[in-house]
Amino acid sequence: MLFSKTFSTPALLTLALSTAQAISNNHFSFPAHYRDYFYVGGRYVDDGAGGHVFQDQMYVEHLVPQSQVKGKHPLVMIHGKAMTGTNFLQTPDGRKGWASYFLEQGYELYIIDQPSRGRSAWNPRDQTMSTYSAELLSQRFTAIKQYNLWPQSQKHTQWPGAGIMGDPIYDKFYASTVQFHSNDTEAQLKMKAAGTALLDKIGKAILVTHSQGGLYGWALADARPNLVKAIIALEPTGPSFREAVFQTRAARPWGLTDIPLTFEENITSASQLVTKEFTFQIPDLTSCLLQKEPAKKLKNLKKTPILIVTSEAGYHAVYDHCSYEFLKQAGCSKAEFMRLEEVGIRGNSHMFFMERNNLQIAAKLDQWIKEKL
Repeated sequence: MLFSKTFSTPALLTLALSTAQAISNNHFSFPAHYRDYFYVGGRYVDDGAGGHVFQDQMYVEHLVPQSQVKGKHPLVMIHGKAMTGTNFLQTPDGRKGWASYFLEQGYELYIIDQPSRGRSAWNPRDQTMSTYSAELLSQRFTAIKQYNLWPQSQKHTQWPGAGIMGDPIYDKFYASTVQFHSNDTEAQLKMKAAGTALLDKIGKAILVTHSQGGLYGWALADARPNLVKAIIALEPTGPSFREAVFQTRAARPWGLTDIPLTFEENITSASQLVTKEFTFQIPDLTSCLLQKEPAKKLKNLKKTPILIVTSEAGYHAVYDHCSYEFLKQAGCSKAEFMRLEEVGIRGNSHMFFMERNNLQIAAKLDQWIKEKL
C-alpha cells in the first residue's frame, strides 16, 4: 500500500477529517465580474458513420472585472498536461485562485481548456489519448518529499494537505485531471492553430503558461510576435533538446518545442541546430544541452519580455536554468529567470499557483508585469 510505512489507517482517517474541515472553512467571494465564453479553431471531420463531428476547437472562458479594467493587456492563462483552466479558478482546498487575484488587480482574463481537454471536446476516434495516475502526480507534484526523486524535493512545504489518495484536498485535485494527447507534436500543432485563432480574435495579450502550456507560449509568440506582449512561463516543459530528472532521452528538437520555430538564419530543419553540453558548477543542477556557438537566433521572440518562474522544491528546479540559457543564447535579450526562493518565496513545488502561498507568488508576477509593460 502506498506510504504504508508512513501513514496508518487511523492516521489517514484523522488527516481526512482535518483536511475536509479545512476545505469547508475556506470560503471566498469571487470578485464582481462579467463572464462569457466562446470557442475558437476547430473543423468538421468524418465521424466514420456517415456524419461529421467538430474537432480541435478550444474553449475560452472570458472574465472581465466589473470595476475598471486596469491591466494594459489581458492575460491568456494556459494550463499544463492533464489539466484544464479550472487550475486557475480556485485552489483544491477552496481558497482564492489566481483568476480571482488578477481580476482584483484589474486584469481581463482569457482562461482556456486546451483542444481535446475539459470543455474542448475530445473526438473518440482520436486514439492518441493518455492519462496520469494518482500515484504519479503525488510523486511529481504534491507528496514529493515522500518519494525523494530529486534533491530539492525535501524543501517542499506548501501543498495544502498530504498530497496522496485519501486526503480530501488531493482527491479534489486529482478528480479535476483529464485525458491528454500522448503525442506532444500533435498537441502542439492543435494548440498553435487554436491559440493563434484566439490571439487573432482578442488582439494583444500576455501569455501565462504552465508546464506543458509553456511549449505553446513559445510557438504562439513565434507565430504572432506583434500580439504576444509578454510571456510568463511557470516551470515550462523543458529543458532544451532532451528530458531531465525522470529520463534523459532526446526531446524538443527545435530547442524548446517539437514543432518548428523561426530563426533568423532561415533554417529548414531542426538538424541544423548543432548542440553542445554545458556544465554549471552549482550543486543539484543538471548540465544543459544548448546550441554550439555561434548559436542560431530566434527571430520572433528576441524582443518579447519573458519571465521563467521556478519553484524551490519542484523537479524543474533541477533544469529550468537550461531553458533560460537557451533563450538567452538564442538572442532573447529580454528573458529573465525568477527562482522563487531568491525572492523570498520558499517551499513550493510544480503546482505552486494552488499552494498555500499562491497569492504571494501572483503578487510577484503582477509586479513584474507592471515593471515591464
